[in-house]
This record gives sequence, C-alpha cells and structure tokens, in this order.
Amino acid sequence: MERIHNRALIIVDVQRGFMPATEGERLHAEGFGELGVNGGELIVDKINQLSERFADRTYPIATTQDYHPAQTAHFSQEPNYINTWPVHCVGGTPGAELHPGLRVVNDIDAEHFIKGDTTCTSPEEDTSYTGALAYQPTTGTTLPQWLREQEVTDIYVTGLALGDGGDNKLCVDSTAADLLSQGFDVTLITDATEAVFSKNRELCFRQLGLRGIRMATTAAILQELGE
Repeated sequence: MERIHNRALIIVDVQRGFMPATEGERLHAEGFGELGVNGGELIVDKINQLSERFADRTYPIATTQDYHPAQTAHFSQEPNYINTWPVHCVGGTPGAELHPGLRVVNDIDAEHFIKGDTTCTSPEEDTSYTGALAYQPTTGTTLPQWLREQEVTDIYVTGLALGDGGDNKLCVDSTAADLLSQGFDVTLITDATEAVFSKNRELCFRQLGLRGIRMATTAAILQELGE
C-alpha cells in the first residue's frame, strides 16, 4: 500500500525580538523591536489559521527559536544587516520568546527547537540561521531527526525572516533550502513569511522556486488540506 505523505508545519523564529516595537506597545509586552521586521506581526494570524488546520489533521507542528548567547560575533555595534546584527533574541530574555498571539504558545501542541545558542567568533563560523540545525534542548534531537521520526515527507515553512534573494539567506530561506537538500518536499507559504527588507520578498520566492521549493498561499494550503 502506498504510504500517505505526512505533512508538517514549521514555524521559523516568530519571536518577539523579530516583531516591530509597535507590536510590543500594542500588547504591553517586553522584548519586541530588537530586530523588528516590518509587517512581521501580520503573519501571525495566517500561521494560526494553518496551525489550527494542521492540528485538526493531527499533522506535526514545530517551531524554531533563535536563542543567542549575549556575546557572539552574530552581533555587532555596527551591524551590516547581512551577517552581523543588533543584539536580539538572547536566550532567556523576553525577546527570545515566541509571539504571545501564536496559538502554539498556549492552545495547540507543538514541538519547540532552538538554534544559534553557540558563541561564534566570526560571521564565517556562524551557524545561527538554518532550522535544519535547531534542536530540542531536553533531548538533543534535531529538527530533521524529529521530522523523520514522525515519518514526515512534506514540509510547509512559515515565519521570519527571508534574506536578500541571493547568497545571503536568513532563517526562513536557509531552513527551506536545507530541508529540501535533506530530501524533504518543501512548500514555502508566501503570505506567512516576510523578508528583513520587504523589497527582497519576490526575489527570494523566485530563487527558492528555482531550487525546487513550491510556493503557495495560506488560502491554497487550507483548501488543499480540506475542511
């Protein structure tokens, strides 16, 4: 009997630190605006719609979180926004927490993975970006290992943030590309992700599409999964 493809939803780094400061003001919560992505707050509702549908279908859901040390070459007082950044999402601080409006924070079961928690001494040795290296702190299980344990074949990627559409991939495009290279079928949900610089979104989509990653909207995936 042919095995039914098992799907999983991956929510990449939808953390307070990557949300605009205005979102923190709206919620009266700390940790927002450390490296705010314009429009980042707008993807939360889309991800919640997807999470609800995946949970209804008993498909696995996973989140990744940057969990940086306070001192690392990932940060710079004069960041270039290519491979050095302002201080953000330091482990154990409010900025590293998931957006409190995500359903997977309180209402929907998900597995949580961290990454970027190792100090690097130069941008060249920085392994902070890809969710393919994210792991469960309690077990050490990596995200790809966990996906294989769940017999997942099809990955649906959302979250923050996309890079520049060229060689400088950030967390979403690195995760999508690396999971594809590890043999998973990957769909990027285009209206449930945002780029650090929004002008780069379409170029990122084109480049990832050329690699063999499928592009789809939230509405298309909800329809695909059925009522």
